[in-house]
Amino acid sequence: MSFKLFSGNCPRNVSKDAKYSVRTGNGKYVVGLMYHADEGERWHMTTEDHPDLVEMVNAVKTTHGTAPGGPFYINEYKHVIVPIGESGLYYLAGRYERVLHFDFEGNRISGEPVNSHGAPLILGDQWTGPHAGIPYVLSAGGNDIYYRSRPRPNVTTDVLLSSKRGKAIASQIARMLAVLKGPSGGRVYVNEFGVVFSPVSDDNGMNYVYFGQISMDAWFPDPTEVL
Repeated sequence: MSFKLFSGNCPRNVSKDAKYSVRTGNGKYVVGLMYHADEGERWHMTTEDHPDLVEMVNAVKTTHGTAPGGPFYINEYKHVIVPIGESGLYYLAGRYERVLHFDFEGNRISGEPVNSHGAPLILGDQWTGPHAGIPYVLSAGGNDIYYRSRPRPNVTTDVLLSSKRGKAIASQIARMLAVLKGPSGGRVYVNEFGVVFSPVSDDNGMNYVYFGQISMDAWFPDPTEVL
């Protein structure tokens, strides 16, 4: 079995709650997620409902000489991307279309853009979903969005939305995000539902805010199209 290197946006240096993982639970491999709840609690949630996803991730791990389990990501294209050890390389395990839900102490947690009652979120609402997502950067001044790519060893480049979709579209989307993020820009996250969320400072400290959902027609093209 072989897997292609993933050359798109590969998350690096993100917090533990910004990724999914495969771990052991009740004697089997399960999908896990750390979730920041109220009162400073951290919920270490797992689900046994996605054995196919577990198999996809573990197949990449074992094919490339590491033990099963560990972190992985699902991006806005539904790609499952898996980092391998200290190599800095990410591999494409495939696509995963099923919705990840985590049931914990009577709560159902997912990356869908709804509140605790199932009602759709509106722009500026508190984001209470998982923090698992792919990081992008809103440029200072709020006129573009980019991510940092490593096309080959010891080389980095910033991939701009304006270079992929044109300055007009990039500026329009960036300005929309800047309304909530602020003119200084900074990191925003996009999850597997195309939901954009980000930490924003307010009078109560740092809170995560819902920024809306992206339109894939106006977003970075699917990177697997050029693989």
